Amino acid sequence: MAQLALAPSLVSICDKSIIKPSSLTPSTLKYHKLSLVDQSLSNMYIPASFFYPKKQSSTDDAINSHELSHITHLRQKSLSQTLISYYPYAGRLIHNATVDCNDMGTLVFPKGLPWSNNVYEDGNLLVAQVSQFDCGGIAISTCLSHKIGDGCSVHCFLADWASATRNLSISSAPRFVGDSVFISPQNNNIGPLIAPIIESNVNECIQKTFVIAESGLQNPTRAEIVSALLFKCATKAASKLTSHCSMRPSKLVHYLNVRTMTKPHLPRNAIGNLLSVFSVEATNEEETELSRLVRNLRKEVEVAYKKDQVEQNELIVEIVESMRKGKLPFETGDDECDMYFCSSVCKFPYYSVDFGWGKPERGGVPNGPFKKMFFLFDYQTGQGVEASVVLQNQQMNAFECDEQLL
Repeated sequence: MAQLALAPSLVSICDKSIIKPSSLTPSTLKYHKLSLVDQSLSNMYIPASFFYPKKQSSTDDAINSHELSHITHLRQKSLSQTLISYYPYAGRLIHNATVDCNDMGTLVFPKGLPWSNNVYEDGNLLVAQVSQFDCGGIAISTCLSHKIGDGCSVHCFLADWASATRNLSISSAPRFVGDSVFISPQNNNIGPLIAPIIESNVNECIQKTFVIAESGLQNPTRAEIVSALLFKCATKAASKLTSHCSMRPSKLVHYLNVRTMTKPHLPRNAIGNLLSVFSVEATNEEETELSRLVRNLRKEVEVAYKKDQVEQNELIVEIVESMRKGKLPFETGDDECDMYFCSSVCKFPYYSVDFGWGKPERGGVPNGPFKKMFFLFDYQTGQGVEASVVLQNQQMNAFECDEQLL
């Protein structure tokens, strides 16, 4: 447990410990083999933070302190129980291709940047933190290795951990798919990846959060309309930084959850990086007109649903082609194209993560993992979208002044 102290000291660490699964992982599940997509990702972590208000109580500070210690104890006990089902997170990575599910445990209290490209300390694939603030509020923070799973995987873990903390059983055991869904690297004649090729990079970047109300357009999803708006404003901001104030060719790459697109469909609790991508391009201002962008995004989604997302997965195609050409995935020349990325978890109820003391007042992710990145969440009230935007400093200054965002 980390407790926030009074200024000038910012943080005092009260406890730091390793939490192991409460029962051993069966020998039949000893090794978890990673897919090509898993292997391509650097050793970054997916972070999530939830802020809960002070519990209303008439008792004195000593009792409140005891309550926090009790909360921490329950949370550690429930984490130990949850790791039985989420056993790869308690293991250690071997040579970028396999997780040794050796029950070494999860570190409680992380440090450093959550989107870091390096495995934390002794190889912990999951780290967590409890923080108490001077106001009496509590924050729950987690960082889960992107090697093991994507945003949907993280939500499944958080929901089950919260359920276990409330003394409820996990609704259904998670299914770790590993390399059983996507084509194995050997079939592509490139072998297991010796090192990751997709790394976090947020040098000279800043992240800000914007709340965007429901639009008046008919039929588009929230992700479509909001990502189109952010893309339009970002390209406009970038053009203001060029000497001729002209728009550079730009592309918006959307990450796509393919669980409902495989045959047969995979359940939501399928754990792994079950992702693909689709994209739209714009070479001039006319092509960034909002309704046009939304139509093009909708067309690309329809195309994606018609594809076999195992045999024709665009993310895997990009990874394999980039390796053959000796470049990084989505890498372009300085004058070729600006790349923007969008990841949406709007359908996942992150604001419903209840560890036993109610729903969080706020949630969010830290800066990262890429430049020119948009993260989309359901807004707390359920009306509109909360967007975390990562841009370089100068572009952000121009971006947040756009009247369409005000």
